[in-house]
Amino acid sequence: MKTSAKITPLLVALVLLLCHNYTFSQVFPSNIEWQKCYGWTSWYGDEGTKIIKANDGNYISIGKRTTQGFEMAWISKQNSNGELIWETTVYDDKSYTGFRAMDFVQNEDGSILLLCRISNYQKLRFNYTNGRDVISTQAKGGNDVLLVKLNNVGRMEWFKTYGGEAQDSPAKIVKINNGQYLIAANVFSGDGDMANSGKVVTSYNQDIWIAKVDNSGNILSKKCLGGNGNETIVDIKQSIDGNYVLCGSSTSNDNGILQNKGSKDILIAKFDNSLNFLWNKTYGGSQNDESEKLICKPNGEIILGITSNSFDNDFAFTSTEAFPFNYEDNIWLFKTNNNGDILQKKIIGGSGRDNINDLTTSLDGNLILVGSTRSNNGDIKDKNRIPGNNNGRFDALLMKISNSFQIIWQKTLGGSDDDEGNGVYENTDESLVLIGTTKSFDGDVKGNHYSGQDNRDIWLVKLNFPCEKIVNTSKDLVAITSNVLASETINTSDRVSSKSLIKYGANKNIDLAPGFDTEQGSMLDFVLQGCTASNSTAVNNKPIQLKINTACREGGAKFKFMPFTPNTDLSQYHISVQNLNPSIEYNFSGNSLLTKNNRPDTGNAYYLVTVSKAGYEDFTYQGYMSTCDHDNAPLDCPENYNDLVLDKEYYQIGEKFTAKWTGTLLPDQGLDCYPSNVSEIRVNGTTIEGRIIDFPANIHVQPGQLINGYRPCHGATEVHFRAVK
Repeated sequence: MKTSAKITPLLVALVLLLCHNYTFSQVFPSNIEWQKCYGWTSWYGDEGTKIIKANDGNYISIGKRTTQGFEMAWISKQNSNGELIWETTVYDDKSYTGFRAMDFVQNEDGSILLLCRISNYQKLRFNYTNGRDVISTQAKGGNDVLLVKLNNVGRMEWFKTYGGEAQDSPAKIVKINNGQYLIAANVFSGDGDMANSGKVVTSYNQDIWIAKVDNSGNILSKKCLGGNGNETIVDIKQSIDGNYVLCGSSTSNDNGILQNKGSKDILIAKFDNSLNFLWNKTYGGSQNDESEKLICKPNGEIILGITSNSFDNDFAFTSTEAFPFNYEDNIWLFKTNNNGDILQKKIIGGSGRDNINDLTTSLDGNLILVGSTRSNNGDIKDKNRIPGNNNGRFDALLMKISNSFQIIWQKTLGGSDDDEGNGVYENTDESLVLIGTTKSFDGDVKGNHYSGQDNRDIWLVKLNFPCEKIVNTSKDLVAITSNVLASETINTSDRVSSKSLIKYGANKNIDLAPGFDTEQGSMLDFVLQGCTASNSTAVNNKPIQLKINTACREGGAKFKFMPFTPNTDLSQYHISVQNLNPSIEYNFSGNSLLTKNNRPDTGNAYYLVTVSKAGYEDFTYQGYMSTCDHDNAPLDCPENYNDLVLDKEYYQIGEKFTAKWTGTLLPDQGLDCYPSNVSEIRVNGTTIEGRIIDFPANIHVQPGQLINGYRPCHGATEVHFRAVK
């Protein structure tokens, strides 16, 4: 039905008599509400892999972080603004690599079961925001599976390890009935905990291992799936018939697994509650094909998210400019019936390399896809939004796709270096929180932590919906569900196909322009109620200033973080601290950090402090202090309440400053001053003068040594200069 009209309140009433009223998702969450980088100066980079909404309304995220040369399994909780509430890391200081958080589930009481890969360990060290636990335990093989129960503030309650003498790596944990869980792992071992699982042991190969465990981590039953090649599992979901579907990859062609079609094929299998495999299917081409995620739909259909560089057999397509036969990875979606028979498939991406890392069902029943892309054509439309960004680097990719595999919208995120999206959570207001990894320092990325070894940071991004006054739209809407909203006016010449459910909402008028067309079987909703433009969320260009008082403690140190001045109302700020030296025990509360060295030798307490305030850019600072068991400092050194007062609030490059130390000094004792981007330092008693040569700039001041070499206290204050912008 072709139409040209203006929607008025009376016409809306008439239209609604002919149309079903329906709740629709909004079209495009393109506005970045906030973004956070979590990273450290590290050797192996930091990676974020999964995020969900916690029972208390905050977020829980996992991944890998590296500090002081050690890879660590990482889990943390953030508030609704992405600010850190607590974090827990697991590592062994005798094993530099191999630790990583792989998956987790949350229980109704707020406790968490965390699944990790661990390697060559002798002691497992659980580091918390407040305190730590160190437990001796013997490694079973090269890589083992670790299952940890954490309480709702991230402290370990118990843990179990599973493995044999070879390499065994976890993949997924799924909560099932009666307080039980399924654990999935990729195993080379046929002994130890993997014994009597049906593991193929005639050759050194990797099989899929499924174990059912109780709420204490005890194994109740176990089963392997594999052949003469290597099998890998990446995901498990429960199907509508009560059984379970897994997906992964296979290079085998025996032991019940179908003929291999290429280097690596897609593997999908169904098993029952007793771990009996009911069927398995493989799909493939002549190259590498790997499934990454699966969805079990309420109608019994199965949707697979796949990365493949094949272009034949099950992945055959016609070569075009956007999809040439160039052996680059493409994203594929497969839809099968409840028995694994292919019903539909679609290639997604462009001529560059495109990967899928997560696939989930949206609140309106469509699909949300997360991954990374190096393409700049085909389905990838906006990669040139950053000047010079068409440089062959990866961007994070976010898409919404209908159940008939039509792309509703797509968005890329990142900067001029490599960025990837690894997981996504949709809130009840349909805003999205993305977790991924970034190496960029520009574009959409702010606050990445530079490392001379690996610049990868964990990256959290929240996307919400911009509200525009006037929306002009002219699209082919094919079998999709979506909203079109404006604060004032919508001008539309959309072509709406059958099976589409579209809502148009504006506060003043909706104009149906020439060319607007609807097919029989489509459902439309016109309402004179649009979105409301929010107030400006511009960030104040004046950075937060931070003063840090430090004082020596017995076997450790005390830090007191003071935004702006010591008298500032701390309730305006959110302060978080991250432990950069896992050999030192940390206890952080309010704005005070206590460190304790549990070793007989001295060490430095390295930390990363982040101060957040609504309307201001985050202030992030990395610092350290010795544990004060040297330099002849007494162990009962008093608290340091000294302050350093500046003569101005804001400064420019080249400007001179005067600072006043408010503490007292002993006879013949001076001040030691350690500047950064400050020159022409002069110290006269308790007065310090200098000139700022660049930003960021700061000075660190502490009482100096006496003539006899003794230093009565390590108390110090560090002040950061704020730049006029």
